[in-house]
Amino acid sequence: MEKGFSFVELLVVITIIAVMMGIGAVSYQTTGRNSRDTRRKSDIEVIKSALEIYRAEVGQYPTLNTDINNKITSTSITDGVNTYLDPIPADPDEDTDYFYTYDRTSASSYTLCASALENGGNYCVANP
Repeated sequence: MEKGFSFVELLVVITIIAVMMGIGAVSYQTTGRNSRDTRRKSDIEVIKSALEIYRAEVGQYPTLNTDINNKITSTSITDGVNTYLDPIPADPDEDTDYFYTYDRTSASSYTLCASALENGGNYCVANP
């Protein structure tokens, strides 16, 4: 009686392991994208809350430094909104072109977006 595994048995086991690793890698990437997009949406809601607090106290939404193309950074929203939101949330993936935008359309309205979500589209909130 021979001891050990045949070549076919080893090949089957290696194939099964390779397939399982492939499925795991794809699942991991999808989960990462979903979690970053969820974080972006959550960040937008946090920024929105800070803007609402600011408006309640000041009477209008903050202005935006127009030199930065509406991108939200620590220096882009002026008028002291950093008091309500410190630090201003940044995109969870610093190595990409994803960013948050703020467009004050009037003293009483704005549009706030997380641009180019990894799973497609933008996530925007507007007031009113």
